[in-house]
Amino acid sequence: MIVSVVNTKGGVSKTTTSVFLANELALREPGREILLADLDKQGSATEWADRAHDNGEAFPFRVEVSNVKRLPRLAEQLGSEAAVFIDTPPGDSSVIQNAIEMSDFVIVPTQAAGLDLSRVWETLPVITTQMYAVLITSARLNTRLLNDTIETLEDQGISRFDTIVPLREHIRTAYGFRPPHDNAYADVLNEMLEALKDGVE
Repeated sequence: MIVSVVNTKGGVSKTTTSVFLANELALREPGREILLADLDKQGSATEWADRAHDNGEAFPFRVEVSNVKRLPRLAEQLGSEAAVFIDTPPGDSSVIQNAIEMSDFVIVPTQAAGLDLSRVWETLPVITTQMYAVLITSARLNTRLLNDTIETLEDQGISRFDTIVPLREHIRTAYGFRPPHDNAYADVLNEMLEALKDGVE
């Protein structure tokens, strides 16, 4: 299973989503080999993992700096039962496209804001045959902005997760530590795994 987390815009929780989903899968399947491939030049996922290790809270999965040329070989070495999450950089269309093309599922995180949604429209045309879903993150629940965002996605026929990741303090302060269990990201993982299962049946 290869999952890429993509958006041409930065600051929409790509790294947070990658780390939290990998952690939720590790909690659920402790024996499974899980790799988070950090393709972002800023190396946020790698730095997060290093700081967590230094704080005595090592991630229960591997985090490696990688690139699109090395990634297929890494995935092949891990085997078909492994799970690979790809954290992509913003603004680098070639990296994003290559990550998408090798993925079984593509997650497009966005916040409920006009600029963020405009970048979703830029990202979606690159996703051709892969399963995908837009994930609304850092959301203020029960707000008109959130409701308008959901309505816009539905009106455009865009696939999205039913789960909304709310703005939560424990998510915002997790950097530098192993993420705590999070119900919203656990539900996102459930939805994705179910979609993948249905897609191969």
